[in-house]
Amino acid sequence: MAIPSTVSWSASDLKGPRLLEAINTVVPNALGGIKPIVATVLTLGLYVKGMASQDWLLMAQQIGQHHPSRIVVINPADPTGEPRLDASISATLTQRRPTDIPTLFSECVELNLKGGLATHWIDLIQPLIRPGVPAYLWWMGLPPLTGFRWDLLSTTGFTHLVVDTETRDWRAWLPLLRDAVAHHMRVDDLNWQRLADLRQHWAQLGDHAVGISVLMRVQTIDITWNTESPTHWVWWLAWIASRFGWTLVLNDAQIPVAMNTENGSVPVTMQKGATATARLIADDREIRTVMTKERLVTHILQQNHPLYHLDDLRITTTVQDDMLQILNRGHDVLFQEALSCLLSVTESVGGERHA
Repeated sequence: MAIPSTVSWSASDLKGPRLLEAINTVVPNALGGIKPIVATVLTLGLYVKGMASQDWLLMAQQIGQHHPSRIVVINPADPTGEPRLDASISATLTQRRPTDIPTLFSECVELNLKGGLATHWIDLIQPLIRPGVPAYLWWMGLPPLTGFRWDLLSTTGFTHLVVDTETRDWRAWLPLLRDAVAHHMRVDDLNWQRLADLRQHWAQLGDHAVGISVLMRVQTIDITWNTESPTHWVWWLAWIASRFGWTLVLNDAQIPVAMNTENGSVPVTMQKGATATARLIADDREIRTVMTKERLVTHILQQNHPLYHLDDLRITTTVQDDMLQILNRGHDVLFQEALSCLLSVTESVGGERHA
């Protein structure tokens, strides 16, 4: 059984070159000059500006325990003063026998950036990304301001961007997602990940003959949301549209108001209410889904007479669970297609308008 050990190092008010030197020397120095075998299989950057340390330290530790990785915590703490940084390195080593060369299982590099380094951190990060393995940047907290240098970030080695669109209205994230995709980054969303049970629920409805008949002949879609914003349901609509090759129609506020199908334009009504529901109506048939924190319950009705009933327990996950699922699976092509469907509307001149 491998015996784990930890090597730790920290220093304050460093210049960038001193950090790069420490990255390469801290562990070998602790091992008496021996270079360990590197087992890390990915680089994970955590952009944590404005977040309390307790919100991300535990996440970094738990992810490092499950995935051999180099985790780089990027905290632009103070844009004033001289360009300096406070840094700490924590490396986990394993060794089956005392005579074996130690294996570097994972490491966490925490960077608290000051002065110019707080705004121009991309150049500093590039040498910390391990070559030849996937590199994810988890953008925690709020989306960046307009003008962020995605052209520079996309050349650092970060190949994947992970966000959580539940933290803000989905429209606040669109410029970020559009720019990242334009610079060839693979984008994934923790919010999309935790809605997997809703998509699976509706995939089962689509397997039922009555369910697919309502979907294919849908005439109206009514949605009620009971959260701060309708982000969940916007992704659901984009997913449905991408699966059938339909097109969303947005109003001036970038809210879905219609779905263009092969049978014509289907009006979409979205409003805030006491429960989270979706209703699809086709002639005298209706699909009605109610979503709570605990359950997904759907009835398919014909003139208010039940034809089919589906009741699923919701899957409860933590943010760490959602992130580990993305790292285990890799980029979700279904999300890419739903995102492309949504961006194709918002990228048109003023979006597709609906009177």
